[in-house]
Amino acid sequence: MSEFPPITLYSYAMSPYAAKLHGVLLYKQVPFTVRYINPLRAKKELPIGHQVPALTIGDEARNDSTPCGLWLEETFPDQPRLLPDDPALREKLMAIDTWVSDSLIPASFRTYPGEGVNRWINGWKLSHVMGATAHSGLPWILKWLWPTVVTRVPFVRHMFAMAEADGLSIEDAKFKLYDEFIAHLDGGPFLAGQDKPHLPDFSCYPQFALFWMLGFRGADDILQRPELMAWLERMRPYVDLDPAITPHHVRVNDMPMSDGAFDSPTRPLFRSQMSR
Repeated sequence: MSEFPPITLYSYAMSPYAAKLHGVLLYKQVPFTVRYINPLRAKKELPIGHQVPALTIGDEARNDSTPCGLWLEETFPDQPRLLPDDPALREKLMAIDTWVSDSLIPASFRTYPGEGVNRWINGWKLSHVMGATAHSGLPWILKWLWPTVVTRVPFVRHMFAMAEADGLSIEDAKFKLYDEFIAHLDGGPFLAGQDKPHLPDFSCYPQFALFWMLGFRGADDILQRPELMAWLERMRPYVDLDPAITPHHVRVNDMPMSDGAFDSPTRPLFRSQMSR
């Protein structure tokens, strides 16, 4: 480990962008620590900017998930590669990564929490996870108001606007994206028809697995897509590592198992930690 400088990922446990970079770090097999910052003190706790993810390698700090992934690729070229040398294939993979950033991730901000009762229940689940992982936790009143508060954050509102641009309902938009993802697999075990994962695979993984593992309502519809389930299973050896993308103490469900199914829930929804 002495050959690596200190590396720290600054994250929210529920950030799809930070989870993407977390997966990249696991794949690169570099030792790193995770600091879950408090959203009420983000500018103070972050080493750069005001949004997660942020990454420090030694004394240098950068932010934004894809640029940080490319930074890791440049800094540690002898570790597992995120992108191939072939220019055409590299361009194809980067185009899929752009699709993730422009379409798949914004959709997750709209799909979860969702609508109606789901919006409130998933919003409270989100506040529970944030409170249980963020440095110093969250005030109890903010936890209960979180479903309303979070939708007023400018960044989240921007993500909503991007996701709603196609005019589709939440369910129709979700299944359209599932179809597009499967098309991006191009018949291969991994994206772009490749036999091993690359940068966009780690960009996609949290968008499908994160909300299931945290027990969000509506996240179980991935079970209806066998191609997606098989890909999640193939990703498991690369992401089921510590430090875990989803902290163990806030998980409700486990990751895909080797038989292609998910574990049964490891804990009931809303355990006693909700009152912390």
